[in-house]
Amino acid sequence: MFNWLFRREDTTSREDVRQALDRIVAVAPQVKLANRYEARIKSVIGKTLDHAHELVGALPAPRDATPGAWADDPYLRAKFATPDDITKVIGESRDVRDWFDGNIAADYAFAVLGATLVERSVLVSAVENGAMRSDVARTAVGFEDKRMRFCSDTDESLRQELVQRIVEQFALEAMSRVAGQEARRDALQEHRALLSARMHMLGRRGAGMSRLTAAADVSGDATRLQRDFEENEAALSALGSPADSIETQLQTIVDLLADPAALISIAHRELCLNQMNLLMDARCDEPHADIAIMLARLPTQPPQTRAVEIVRIARRDVPPAGAAFDEAARFVL
Repeated sequence: MFNWLFRREDTTSREDVRQALDRIVAVAPQVKLANRYEARIKSVIGKTLDHAHELVGALPAPRDATPGAWADDPYLRAKFATPDDITKVIGESRDVRDWFDGNIAADYAFAVLGATLVERSVLVSAVENGAMRSDVARTAVGFEDKRMRFCSDTDESLRQELVQRIVEQFALEAMSRVAGQEARRDALQEHRALLSARMHMLGRRGAGMSRLTAAADVSGDATRLQRDFEENEAALSALGSPADSIETQLQTIVDLLADPAALISIAHRELCLNQMNLLMDARCDEPHADIAIMLARLPTQPPQTRAVEIVRIARRDVPPAGAAFDEAARFVL
């Protein structure tokens, strides 16, 4: 009765928690050597999973990415210049080809279509204040670097896979940050060795009669070197001991999982586009279409923002395997 009233759920008992833990360990296997690693990750993984489910759930229902629907679908027309462009993107996706090769009986696959939203200022001919002008400033919208990834047989199973992929990204980001710390530690240690060598040379310059002429300069240089040496030691101390590397990995993962919204987010944006993919005022009289897109901020290196949506792909729309190679060869030759 109390569980029903308060809607409490033990996140550590969910199957997706176990899957998420396995994914994290696969990316960062050394964390298994840390003290109480499972309990520490489970204490925060529920928040990350809830955030991931919220992000994936915000994606709209799948859209048929088929050349035959291009003329009647403003979303496809906005993202693909021609129906052949849809076929080209499908054919270039190794994920799509491999999935259909491994699922001979399947007629359809669900995948994530990602693209980079690009906005450019252009001058076009338009009627402005009752007169035709050829230098009216407009914003042209384009979708570049289109890719289809992460195939599955159903919309539901694909969304579940995306949730786990998000968890993996947190582990990857943690390992990237730890690697950055180790690289900084190496650079600081090299700098410390250089400072030590320079201080030793200054000490030798003060020996014998040379001290009578170089004392002032040596003293000033020694003071600056001592200050640099102390700053270097403080920076090394802040990074911790190399022996604590495993603990650092685990703690970095835990810290990221505890605040998932700071790393990955999805924003909703409405675009009012005419047939030339120019941004228009929603109240304009010119024919236009209202396009809703989801922009995912991804913690890649460097960070990227991608327009993402789930699409359904028909096997019949996958071009022959040789078509992609023939197209590539045409450009090379």
